[in-house]
Amino acid sequence: MKKRAFISVGEISGDNYGAQLVKRLPEFDWVGITGPKMEEAGVESIENIKNISVVGLTEAVPKYFKIKETFKKAVKELDHVDLLVVIDFPGFNLKLLKEAKKRGIKTVYFIAPQVWAWGKGRVPKIVENTDLLISIFPFEKKIYESYIGKDFRFEYVGHSLLDIVKTEETEESFKEKLKIPKNSKIFGLLAGSRESEVKVLLPILLETARILKKAFPEFYFVIPATENQEENVKNLVKKYDIPLKVITRKDFKNPSYEVMEKSVFSLIASGTATLEASIIGNPFALVYKVSPLTFAIGKRLVSIEFLGLPNIIAGKEIIKEFLQEECSPTTLANYCANVLMDKNKQNEIKQNLKEVREKLGEKGALDRAADLIRSI
Repeated sequence: MKKRAFISVGEISGDNYGAQLVKRLPEFDWVGITGPKMEEAGVESIENIKNISVVGLTEAVPKYFKIKETFKKAVKELDHVDLLVVIDFPGFNLKLLKEAKKRGIKTVYFIAPQVWAWGKGRVPKIVENTDLLISIFPFEKKIYESYIGKDFRFEYVGHSLLDIVKTEETEESFKEKLKIPKNSKIFGLLAGSRESEVKVLLPILLETARILKKAFPEFYFVIPATENQEENVKNLVKKYDIPLKVITRKDFKNPSYEVMEKSVFSLIASGTATLEASIIGNPFALVYKVSPLTFAIGKRLVSIEFLGLPNIIAGKEIIKEFLQEECSPTTLANYCANVLMDKNKQNEIKQNLKEVREKLGEKGALDRAADLIRSI
């Protein structure tokens, strides 16, 4: 009889990692909090991430009761499993780890919270309730080194995205499928996978596109939308008379990766997508906007100079970050135009992104992570 394992994620990037991980561990029956890819991989879902995923503190308030209800469902399920695997999403998953530990269930934290950016106070809680922490960043070992012992194991495997980020289309086939003119240049607009991000960022990106189109008539804008945000995205784009396509997984296996690779430039919401874009290697800029209260509180908590993962890994700003008031259509359009008219600048960004990719380790991280999970 197969052992039963619970897996908990809170956003699209976690769904991506989770789906790849469960495919490598078929000896378990999987149940959990899922996104579309995990469901396709055969995970029995108790809740979909679209109902609990948010960015920011004030943005979380409307979903508070749904998150609470989901947590109760998850805890109930723990009474029937042998293993808990959690991926990032610390506000929720740290509490779930604690409940699993009370029940004597083996616990794995795959892709730990970014405590090096904020929340170092969470380290003892992570250690206390985690049997095995699987890290994707080499510098995290220093943070946990003094805690490693018989009750807490730390393993660095390299970055999973090196196994995941793949495209299938040529530029020609991509344009052909979308009926985009061959002589057009693709420009990517990636506003994120959460409702709060799409509602705030996408109108700004669309207005930026409208300005850019005047200076670059050859541009064709493409928006990869996640299933949970497709309707919101399509409602917002109706207001803009610019050459534009919205694509989803119904059109391409990995729509975001296809857009990042085919675009001469992209504007990308802060998060895992910026690291995915770094692996692909084409120029882009980071955009981020939340409520003033969320930003003010976050700024007091964060102990790092940059928001974007590529910049944190590089130790310098290689990707321009447009935060809060700076994240405006005019500012964004001016920056994009300057880069697009400067070949040297484009090459410099590409070279810096190549160096970031090299710092992420070797391929095979997911296979190594699966082997570690088997070992406990």
